[in-house]
Amino acid sequence: MSLARAQAEFLDAILGVEEPGDAGLAVYRRTALASRRSALAAAYPVVRRLVGAGFFDEVAARHARSVPSASGDLNAYGAGFAGFLEGYAPARSLEYLPDMARLEWAVHECAHAADGADFDFAALGRMPADALEGIVMRLHPAARFVASFHPVLAIWEANQEGCDGTPGRDQGPDHVLVRRLGFAVAPVALDIASWELAQAFACGATLGQAADALGPGRHLEAALSRLGALGALGGFEHAARG
Repeated sequence: MSLARAQAEFLDAILGVEEPGDAGLAVYRRTALASRRSALAAAYPVVRRLVGAGFFDEVAARHARSVPSASGDLNAYGAGFAGFLEGYAPARSLEYLPDMARLEWAVHECAHAADGADFDFAALGRMPADALEGIVMRLHPAARFVASFHPVLAIWEANQEGCDGTPGRDQGPDHVLVRRLGFAVAPVALDIASWELAQAFACGATLGQAADALGPGRHLEAALSRLGALGALGGFEHAARG
């Protein structure tokens, strides 16, 4: 057997769904499962606090057994945990829990995302007025967006270290920007106009198209200014001519 084939079979045995028959490989597999559970606990501390350690450990163990790691980097493990929670019957009474997991994963991703240059407002200001409509705005690589019908941001804030777990409000919906500024990742609420503008940019809309997509009474300048002030913008370029 070639070395490459032996390595592949070893990885299949310890990272796969099925328990290997070999006792030695089973030990390796249990270690791998424990690492996956630890990775989930690190990425989802608020979910763990909300459901309790015992409940979380059980669902994390089930996820670890059914969802193999696709990378040697455990920071990348757990991206689908929100979807797993949606299908986990004991958690269905907590309707907000999958969205809380999505928010926590956005926080986790931002903490490990590549950074980029600050947005150059001066360069944008130098653009001719008649060229602005054709500009494509890029979102910052360390920005994430999460929407929920539930007050997930209030719940997240209430369950940070030193807080008693009591949210400041009990109603949604929430539109949340997650952005790393310096070394800190802090989710913030977006108004609906800023949210719609960010989603248009995410879809590749030009500034003119994004302005047209905003709902009545929602002003492009204010929404663009807010996204810029919050560090959600990464740059801009001219739209390709067809």
